[in-house]
Amino acid sequence: MNPGTTFRDYTIIKMLNKDAEGIKYIVEKDGREFLLKLFYRASLSNITNIFNLQQRLQQLNKLEDKHLPKVVEIDPHFDPPYMIVEFMHGVSLADLKAHNPQKLTEDFIRLIATQIVNTAITLHQYQLTLKHLALSNIMINDNDEVIILSSAITWEERDEREEMFFIAVVLAQALSQHDFYKTLYSQERLSTQKFEFINGVSVPLNKILAECLHRNILQRYRNLNELLNTLVNLPPTSECEIWTEQETTIPDKLEDLSKKEIPKIRIEVTFWVLLILIIAIVVMLLTTNIFSVLFGGRGKKLTYSAWLMPNSESDTINATVPQSDLQREKPTQTTYGELKSGTTTAREDFRKQLPVPKITTVTPPPVAAKPRPPQNMIFIAANTMGFGRLRENPNSNVSLSSYYISKFEVTQAEWNAYMKPANCSTFGENLPVDNISWFDIAIYCNGRSETEGLTPAYKIRGVGASRVVTCDFKANGYRLPTEAEWEMAAKAGKLYNYSGSDDPDEISWNRENSGGKIHTPGTKKPNDYGIYDMTGNVSEWVWDWYDVNYIRSLPTFINPTGPDTGTLKAIRGGSVMNGEGRNLNIMWREKGDPNRGYQYVGFRLVRSN
Repeated sequence: MNPGTTFRDYTIIKMLNKDAEGIKYIVEKDGREFLLKLFYRASLSNITNIFNLQQRLQQLNKLEDKHLPKVVEIDPHFDPPYMIVEFMHGVSLADLKAHNPQKLTEDFIRLIATQIVNTAITLHQYQLTLKHLALSNIMINDNDEVIILSSAITWEERDEREEMFFIAVVLAQALSQHDFYKTLYSQERLSTQKFEFINGVSVPLNKILAECLHRNILQRYRNLNELLNTLVNLPPTSECEIWTEQETTIPDKLEDLSKKEIPKIRIEVTFWVLLILIIAIVVMLLTTNIFSVLFGGRGKKLTYSAWLMPNSESDTINATVPQSDLQREKPTQTTYGELKSGTTTAREDFRKQLPVPKITTVTPPPVAAKPRPPQNMIFIAANTMGFGRLRENPNSNVSLSSYYISKFEVTQAEWNAYMKPANCSTFGENLPVDNISWFDIAIYCNGRSETEGLTPAYKIRGVGASRVVTCDFKANGYRLPTEAEWEMAAKAGKLYNYSGSDDPDEISWNRENSGGKIHTPGTKKPNDYGIYDMTGNVSEWVWDWYDVNYIRSLPTFINPTGPDTGTLKAIRGGSVMNGEGRNLNIMWREKGDPNRGYQYVGFRLVRSN
């Protein structure tokens, strides 16, 4: 629109700029200036985009925050949709970075960081997120106050720990004096590479950024309020040690990265042709009598020996292979997230012995009249315990029925027998599986139960994020432990800080002794019930929805199964990324989105008695 044009009683003064969503104009009405944003019709080409925009504009219209431009008028149904907000005079952080970088001192960044986090907390209450936060959409007004433009805000429900990642990326870019700060501290790079302390910035602030930008979301601050309190309580910059090591060197000319010689296609083709020929020759040697035909007597005909085909009489496991509790049948594989279906014959043909390092067997404490447990599982007798309590209040407050629980965390070999292989943090058939979603675990449990002739515990309705899973706790099929069942098994009748000992190195793989990698289950000492790795190695999903206040206000004291509803599932046990102290303690509780997997988070199985 040209200057002087009228739009809904507003007079266009000039076009300000364009972004990915639409065009911005400075407009005037009754002697006051406003900002008009017209959204592109092309960006509203499908129902999802239209719905998301409408929800975002409606939520923005409800907000009252001094760090957001005040919304004057919104119409998401108009053609095109538009939004009018008060025009804020100021300068963006991007312009300050380019033309006045000396203003971006650490004290100034600390000040605006608390304002941004405060605003993020407000936005989170309305299901709004700062997913597109950047230096260009953060304005600084004449009073050195932050104004966050609407282009930084999207409508979607996100984990607060993802929100702090977006904020920390922008703060790191603002603080860095490196010429290539946008590359060094980009979201893409920091999501795959470890954050490196920023030269010239205090060590305490660098540590805050490092925790916010940790690649494992479970290692970040628990929520935005915790981050805000940490920022507010920082010691003055003048009293802090300043980090003086240089940041990573980036090539002087990024264009040089694109000039690397690309191997010619014909070389790759030649390689693959040779590889296929070699494989074909090996297969011929192993499955035919071609050697005898070529070098033997005359007149011999080429015959197929079927040397590699499994013999119908050889369905038993070779007795010379070391036996292991971790052996599992491997049914035919299909697509990810689906039960691996197949005939009984197919499963028998693919049965394999899964070798594992020898594990020292520890006999559980004697208990009265204990039934024989299923293979690789421990029987937990009905008992009472102090749920969520340790030495400070050991008195029992819940009663649990008997059940069976796995000695070991589920391995990648066991997972791959029924599901598509996961993108694990450390690969190895005998290592615990991790980076798998809670919902996929439910599918795995039902598939394995049906294969072994058990009654599935879970009923799964719907698809994608709208799935609903209910549990029949009386069924004898595999399932996840409830949080109370997990804690009873981990305590093993004791009040240790960790599962089996007060010394974490004795019974767990943790940050101090693991080298950041997961290890074969059962290579540390078990707890008093004979269960391994309930502290450390990988954290473990449990059945319950997560509620920070649930254990303190239990609605039932007999077989509690967690809150009826929620958005995040509980995680227990700590992992190789946790060190001695709170995060490895047997009482530590974490949470995660059931629709996604997390590195260093796996699971173990339970069956009802």
